[in-house]
Amino acid sequence: RVTKDLSCPGLFENGKTPYRIDTPQARKQLRRKLAEKKKSIAAFCAVVRFEKGKSDEANVEWVEKIAKAAVDLDRPVIMLPVVGGGFSDEEFVKRAIGFVRKLVPIAERYGVQITLENLGHYWNRKEILEPVLKAVPTDRVALALDITNMYWFGHPLSKLYDLAATFAPYVRYVHVKNVKYPEEKREVQRPEGWQYGRYAAPVKEGDVDFRRIIALLRKAGYCGDLTLEDDSLGKFGAEGQKRVLRENVQLLREIIKIGSWSNIREIRYNRHR
Repeated sequence: RVTKDLSCPGLFENGKTPYRIDTPQARKQLRRKLAEKKKSIAAFCAVVRFEKGKSDEANVEWVEKIAKAAVDLDRPVIMLPVVGGGFSDEEFVKRAIGFVRKLVPIAERYGVQITLENLGHYWNRKEILEPVLKAVPTDRVALALDITNMYWFGHPLSKLYDLAATFAPYVRYVHVKNVKYPEEKREVQRPEGWQYGRYAAPVKEGDVDFRRIIALLRKAGYCGDLTLEDDSLGKFGAEGQKRVLRENVQLLREIIKIGSWSNIREIRYNRHR
């Protein structure tokens, strides 16, 4: 996660967060530490907020600064969870299209892939998400798909696979997490976020069949990262968290192997929510 001042508050060392990406020296320090620890960054994440009465120019400038740093750090993906409320659907779509069109030349200039995460009230609906994605070339601005966010929104379980098939051609980044609702709640339209924290579950135990989801993505040509974002981890102690993460990774590796998922770099874990 990258803040407006280009610091990275999620990168801890000895209880401190010393890492930034705002200067060549700071990026060099981060590159050196990543190499030392044999770690890598899956994507930069910038949480953009739409505010009524304010333009998005500052957000566009912020994304461009991150794109410049991303090139220097060899990180090709910038993920944008775009939040903000109080808009009608029509207002939100218009605002979102105007914003993403300004991102296209940034992606072209720096050779990065910018992705929009489907989350919250607006982005988990086809009538909002589809026109925005259609307004820009997918090799510049596309989708960070979190299919479980669509389940969080309240869509019935069976509808998720149709939504995944619809949006698979736009996908350039993927989050993997799961939730296990009571059986009588799986195929009904639930309120947004209904009891999500209570029913969040490890990937292999939840309702969403990631064999089906990943097969749909693979059929559409996706062979990028699968980024674990397991919201059930808070239910477990340290050893339980390690076990769940190992099991999640094992499951995804099995799916990848069965599906001949070529060219995938690695499975990554991301605690950003």
